[in-house]
Amino acid sequence: MQPPPTQSPPSGAPAAQGVRTHPIPEGSKSYIATLLLSYFFGMFGADRFYLGKTQSALVKLFTLGGFGYWWLIDLLITLFGGQRDATGMRLNGYDRYKKTVWIVLGAFYGAVLALGLIAMAAYASFDSSGLTIFGWVAIAVLSAGAVGSAAIWYFRRRARARPAKAKRGSDPVPPRIRYLLGKLGEVRTMYVAHAASGTEVAGALVRQIDTLSADTGELFGRLAAKADKEQRARAEFEYEEKLGKLVGALDRGYLLDVIANPRLWDDPDQRIRNVQAALNAVDAQLVDNVRQVNAHRGIVFTVAIDGLIGPRKAMDDWQREFDRAAGNGEVPPNR
Repeated sequence: MQPPPTQSPPSGAPAAQGVRTHPIPEGSKSYIATLLLSYFFGMFGADRFYLGKTQSALVKLFTLGGFGYWWLIDLLITLFGGQRDATGMRLNGYDRYKKTVWIVLGAFYGAVLALGLIAMAAYASFDSSGLTIFGWVAIAVLSAGAVGSAAIWYFRRRARARPAKAKRGSDPVPPRIRYLLGKLGEVRTMYVAHAASGTEVAGALVRQIDTLSADTGELFGRLAAKADKEQRARAEFEYEEKLGKLVGALDRGYLLDVIANPRLWDDPDQRIRNVQAALNAVDAQLVDNVRQVNAHRGIVFTVAIDGLIGPRKAMDDWQREFDRAAGNGEVPPNR
């Protein structure tokens, strides 16, 4: 019998470095099908009939799998990938499915073993008079295991929650204010890009945003150090509103668009000055509040930026004018 052909890479194609190729190529006979036939019908030679080994399959059939020994040997050979078809080819799919097969077998026999042990323990735990000594011991062990597992779960959860709580407690800035400062940081990156392209006013706005963010953190840090919850709550309410308006005014829908497309807006320079003035006013109030905290005085808020046009208000006003003008067949005014 001639040895089976070996696999070799196509002419001119270099072999993949570090990849091992089996000297015997795969044939057309399925590894999974052979394994199933060998397990369920191997006593009758079904696996060997499938592989085309008719003569040995007949012998296996009439001896009932070699009195069981041949059935077990063929099953193990197939399971470990040593089985071949009638032409000497390896079974198709062994390399792809061998890991899955072992996982399935392990899970199946592990479950069978666990169920068997449970059944034996249950049988040993009871007799005609009720629970046996083994049964009481088993209940005690299971109860102790359940209590121990619950305790471990509880303390591990506490241990994981403690660093998170400490991290939250280490930030003196309230979550909502921190969120708005994060939005300011996102807007800042867009102004940095404009500044890099030569827009001077964008560079000035970047510096104003940096100063405002630093002073906001400074105020809430000093309020946290003073442990004045009432003043901190007042400051949070005040600056949540003001920072929200500044974020809206600085975002794409308003000032960024004014800077990028000044010809599409009437009086763009005045709009830019209005936003810069609002930034300066809010920052000046932050500095005054820090000084008031340092002097142990109640913080006072005097700055109002209600007239600052944000993207939502500008768009709503324009939409109302557009709808009204469209109903009259007119052209809405430029914004």
